[in-house]
Amino acid sequence: MGDTRGRALHSFPRRRGLLPCRPHADGTYINTDNPITLASGRTISKATLFKALHYGGWFGLGAFICAFNITDIGLFPSLLEEFVWVGVGAALTLGFRKIYRRARAAGWSYTSLAILALGSSMLAAPIWYVLYVALLRAGLAGVAYWPGLHAMFAHEVREVATLRWWIPLGYWNMFVSILLTWSSMYFGVNAMLDLENERARSVRALKLADSARLRALQSQLNPHFLFNALNGIATLIRESERTRAADMVDTLGDFLRSTLQTLDSPEIPVREELAFVEQYLRIQRLRFGSYFRASVEADPETYDALVPTLILQPLVENAVRHGVLEREKGGALSVSIRRFDEVLVMTVEDDGPGLGDGGAQPYGVGLKNSAERLAALYGDDAHMSVGPRPYGRGFAVIVFLPFRQAPGTPAIPAAAPAAERVAVAV
Repeated sequence: MGDTRGRALHSFPRRRGLLPCRPHADGTYINTDNPITLASGRTISKATLFKALHYGGWFGLGAFICAFNITDIGLFPSLLEEFVWVGVGAALTLGFRKIYRRARAAGWSYTSLAILALGSSMLAAPIWYVLYVALLRAGLAGVAYWPGLHAMFAHEVREVATLRWWIPLGYWNMFVSILLTWSSMYFGVNAMLDLENERARSVRALKLADSARLRALQSQLNPHFLFNALNGIATLIRESERTRAADMVDTLGDFLRSTLQTLDSPEIPVREELAFVEQYLRIQRLRFGSYFRASVEADPETYDALVPTLILQPLVENAVRHGVLEREKGGALSVSIRRFDEVLVMTVEDDGPGLGDGGAQPYGVGLKNSAERLAALYGDDAHMSVGPRPYGRGFAVIVFLPFRQAPGTPAIPAAAPAAERVAVAV
């Protein structure tokens, strides 16, 4: 019963013509219709592409030669002759295809394939000639003696009657050349398709590798941040700050829910990134109260710009831990997002001790992680600068990204009035 059900499942899509398959050794079916993605984005099967090139090429060659013969033997005799000649050639090359496919599947070298093509062409040329002569004579015998067609085909009948059954050297050279040309084009087109498929596989592999790397880097942030947040909640509970602890749990839940929704998105608009930052800052405000001050300022024209998901949160967390909290009386940090021509500039600053007298700043996981994500996503088109603030005491992190917007977003001019900038205090 199980075997019968398995056969039914395999046979149903084949009866419906849904899967172009051939039987495998174990009785199952494997897909042999390898799709190809064109430059326009359209997908076409290799079988369909072969048919288009094969029959289109033979039709074009036949039409070209027929146009030259019309002036000598007339339209209909020329059409009949080229139809027979092209038909035999097309049928022979279909047989070539089966032989060549087996050779390619067996992994033959290009030298072996070239010898195979030469030998096949030399052997098939006499067969093409004999079939051409036999079919043409049979066709003329059936057509030339129809009423009203004798005079039209009389010249062609006399010409074909003079042809011998062994192939003349001139015909042999011509037929071998055509078959070799077809074979060269067959191997050449397949080689190009294989190269494009290999490139496509390499691109997909690189994208998958980059995606896996980005996900691994992003996954490092959540446990790191979650540990600190839970530690803060525990501290509030021990201090009997149950209301603040409850609010912090709610905000933390919203933050984690939002991060899960964007887990598979390497980039998000700035407006969504700002929502993450504001949720994080709310958690810190609930934890530290007036000890912690922060502001977020962004140009409206940057709201639809694409940035790496959660790129700002680790930078802000680094500023909180190593800047704001290092001061006895607390401190402040600021986040700003600006556009300068085709560059998006994101800045995170704090008024903490900065590099200090020792000249060292504990960057931690956040800064290193962010730098690696920028390199993985943008390469040399993005970079991050860290160091002391250009004015006053503190530390600054500046991220430079190419300004890009999501597809379908209306373009916004680079210049925006400073009065339109929006500042949000948290």
